[in-house]
Amino acid sequence: MTSNDSMQRRFQWRAFTTLYVALSFLTLAVSGLVLYVAPPGRVANWSRWTLGPLDKSAWQGVHTVFALLFVVAGGLHLFFNWRILWSYLRTRLVAGIRLKRELAAAAGLAAGILALTLAGAPPFANVLSLGEDLKNGWVAPEAEPPIPHAELLTLERLSEATKLPLDTALANLAAAGFEDVSPKATLAALAAQQGQTPQQVYVVLRGKAPAPVVTSGGGYGRKTVGEVCRQIEVPLDEGLARLRQQGLEASADTLVRDLAERSGRTPHELVQVLAGA
Repeated sequence: MTSNDSMQRRFQWRAFTTLYVALSFLTLAVSGLVLYVAPPGRVANWSRWTLGPLDKSAWQGVHTVFALLFVVAGGLHLFFNWRILWSYLRTRLVAGIRLKRELAAAAGLAAGILALTLAGAPPFANVLSLGEDLKNGWVAPEAEPPIPHAELLTLERLSEATKLPLDTALANLAAAGFEDVSPKATLAALAAQQGQTPQQVYVVLRGKAPAPVVTSGGGYGRKTVGEVCRQIEVPLDEGLARLRQQGLEASADTLVRDLAERSGRTPHELVQVLAGA
């Protein structure tokens, strides 16, 4: 083939589709592993967590878009290769009739994995637990937002939720160089304007520690009493004393979930006790 013939060669859609499927699979594998270990969204957005050049929302976007296009490309791959695939399936179908035990074993294994995963049984439950541990290991409990996804709240709503007067919050921001801040502005918008994280803006906004805030969805059950006290900014000795007043014995290393099981209360109720609510 001459160089001129090579330049005029028609675009090979079948080869293109095959290569794209392979590259999409690699991208999905990488983004899937990243999301497996990435911190929860409330933490990632609060601290602007990144891995490489991308934050968590960007990794999620990459994973979602490539997953959808992978399905499309897979369909095209089947379309371009349906004759080869059909011939292969017919051959294997005939062979499968002679491999009844192997087919039954494979089907049984797949069904068993599905059932154990849905039932939360080991070792698959351990894989899921490991992922949760890796996610929560990125950021210290005290670095979590006072309210899940607090960066999306306006200053008005955030001040109400954290019991911090709005005038005080605006004054603290003005003193730190934030000009003409609107009560309708969100922490995320202010952080983007200043090139900071929502967590950094919140530290400036509050000026001093606000009253402890206890919300649902805080993931308290899997934390220790000491970690929760740091998160809601209550001295450990004071929190343990409040538990003892309720007839509950615990230490800094006691899991809130275990204490809840022993006391017949929910983790949320126990954190309210720690906060003195």
